[in-house]
Amino acid sequence: MKDLSRRDFLKFLGIGAVGLAARPRIASALKHGLAPAVFASDVVQCFHEEATSGNTINEPVVQMMMDESVMALAGVRDVGEAWKSFFPGITEASIIGIKINCINRYLPTHPEVARSMVNGLAQMNFGGTLFPKNNIIVWDRTDSELTSSGYTIYTGSDPSQVRYVGTNHSGFGYDTGVTFNVNGSNQNPSRILSQMVDYLVDAAVLKTHSQGNVTLCMKNHYGSVHNPGGLQHSSGCSPAIPSLNQQIRDVVTPNNIQKLFVIDGLFGLYSGGPGGSPNFNPKVLIMSRDPVACDYQGQNVINIERRARGLGTLNAAQITTAAQPPYSLGTTDVNLIEINNVGIEEGGRTARERRLEVSPQPVREQARISFGIPSAGDVSIDLVDAAGRTRAEVYRGRLARGRHQVNWQARGKVGAGTYFLRLSSRGGTQAKKITVLSKE
Repeated sequence: MKDLSRRDFLKFLGIGAVGLAARPRIASALKHGLAPAVFASDVVQCFHEEATSGNTINEPVVQMMMDESVMALAGVRDVGEAWKSFFPGITEASIIGIKINCINRYLPTHPEVARSMVNGLAQMNFGGTLFPKNNIIVWDRTDSELTSSGYTIYTGSDPSQVRYVGTNHSGFGYDTGVTFNVNGSNQNPSRILSQMVDYLVDAAVLKTHSQGNVTLCMKNHYGSVHNPGGLQHSSGCSPAIPSLNQQIRDVVTPNNIQKLFVIDGLFGLYSGGPGGSPNFNPKVLIMSRDPVACDYQGQNVINIERRARGLGTLNAAQITTAAQPPYSLGTTDVNLIEINNVGIEEGGRTARERRLEVSPQPVREQARISFGIPSAGDVSIDLVDAAGRTRAEVYRGRLARGRHQVNWQARGKVGAGTYFLRLSSRGGTQAKKITVLSKE
């Protein structure tokens, strides 16, 4: 599995394939104090067949995918603790930025993906104090681009809410006191990047680019500076993209604030990007601590689709150059960890003990919900629709480790339709699709 994952990057396992692939034990560069390119970098790729239904994103499933990906990458089976592990020295007063990509309103970093990250970050616990959502800034270039992509701009009226803003929002803007020298082009970064956040998550989109071949995590930062049109787009955006990302790593204070790179691959563009409507539906999230490795695997997913359609493969110069001196931003040697359809059909004793089950199906008047949790803690079960809206609170409470059963009266609570039961605990999130019938 190790050799296939690293060299051939097998296609997503077929429908019904499940679980977390065996993790190859390759020493990390960080543990050994060596240059990033010496050892393979972990990349988590999570596929779920129910992540989307037609053009609709099933947010409870996306939340589950995000939680499982974060825990797999961190090697920690607690969502909040897994997120904390990415941010050394973090406190409840720290500020986390999530740089999204909204230049194409038909294919942005989807709000459902952003919310799944926010919800995970809000599970970080500091001595009984949960991380405040208001300490999270989700941002891109302009308020209008965020709005057209489905985000609601933060107005300051609710301090318990995440801050969705564009750099052009009042009180933000660009930092004229910091200048990046990007391959000869002087660029001022967003003040969000240079002054306001302690840590950064780069949340990009899976798509091609007419000049850069692909536009993924590293190119996402063209939206982090004041004059992206002044940056080089020829020669595969190389060395402009590596140069910009090197400047962000080395010039922004505190240095190296970027800690996680995520590619939203629920939908994508295998050709014709960066504009236009999506033309394929990978239903994946890709995640790594290494921007080069993350983009390399994103390019691979695009190339799988291109080969299937008889198109030539892409080999973006920006990715190759970024891995080399003087930039040394990461490696193209990828240690691929695949998660497939978690929560639908899992094997092994531990998985069976944790499985979320509903009986009878479909539900008419009442249902028996059984589930397992890996450790004692707070548990919530919600009934949510495909858009992620909570339609009913099924259970709230603190439970011991092990399997449990909850009886739920469905009649009179919701109308007939298809929903998801979402179970949240310290062990992550599970989701189960159910059908509720009207009373005959």
